[in-house]
Amino acid sequence: MTQATQGYYNAEASAVSGEEISFSFGANWKRFLDGFNDQVLADACQSFSGFSHFQRLDEHDFLDLGCGSGLSSLVAVTLGARRVVSIDIDPHSLECARYLRSKCGIDESRWEIRPGSVLDPALLESLGRFSYCYSWGVLHHTGSMWPAIANVVQYNTADRGYFHLALYNKHRTSERWLRIKRLCNRSPRFWFPLIRNLFIAGLFGKMLLRGRSPRRYLRDYKSHRGMDFYRDIDDWVGGLPYEYCTPDETVDDLADRGFALLRLRTTTSCGCNEFLFQRQ
Repeated sequence: MTQATQGYYNAEASAVSGEEISFSFGANWKRFLDGFNDQVLADACQSFSGFSHFQRLDEHDFLDLGCGSGLSSLVAVTLGARRVVSIDIDPHSLECARYLRSKCGIDESRWEIRPGSVLDPALLESLGRFSYCYSWGVLHHTGSMWPAIANVVQYNTADRGYFHLALYNKHRTSERWLRIKRLCNRSPRFWFPLIRNLFIAGLFGKMLLRGRSPRRYLRDYKSHRGMDFYRDIDDWVGGLPYEYCTPDETVDDLADRGFALLRLRTTTSCGCNEFLFQRQ
């Protein structure tokens, strides 16, 4: 996969949030795909099924909102989804998804990839309804998280359909991280690797003080959704817009919209809480 060090950022989210954004999610995903292999896909499939309890998706149409690298969409195809539609506003992310589709020899009629925003009601309505809507770690980067959730519910989630999402947890350090992310996006380019490396050094230092092995941590990290630690760190340090909420806020909001919580994985940090809802 061709690497990208600069490029597109989410101009729409920048306009909505009023943030000055220089970090490119899609360029980061391109670097992630340099390490893609069969084991990455197998780990991602195992992670998806382990949380959702879906071993197969043969009876489902799957909508991936903010497809990023395209890996989650590929998981849906691999698990037998009848139809997969991936949307993203970042051209680099769309390129990543197309790369995976081509590499794995998947027909375009089964896996559709198209530009679009979850903040565009007309686009979402044109896509129709899906039995499985998926958006992992995306909607808190739109600059308008709660309207984004409302759009998916209104336009895309079928009756008895599932809504699988992950959102940043509200934590005592959340406001501090918002300031750090803004600093990384507004400062000269050399600030980003400096802050990134300081964060990694601090994290590994804490592990060593607690008797944990950073090397083992990195090995185990790859089994979580097939992700890469260093690409996720770049995403975390540079990713704007940045919103967050408590698990209860998400559960209450979706309950008011007629959804029952089926699965919940919470974190005690400022990382992501993961949810699986079903429309009643």
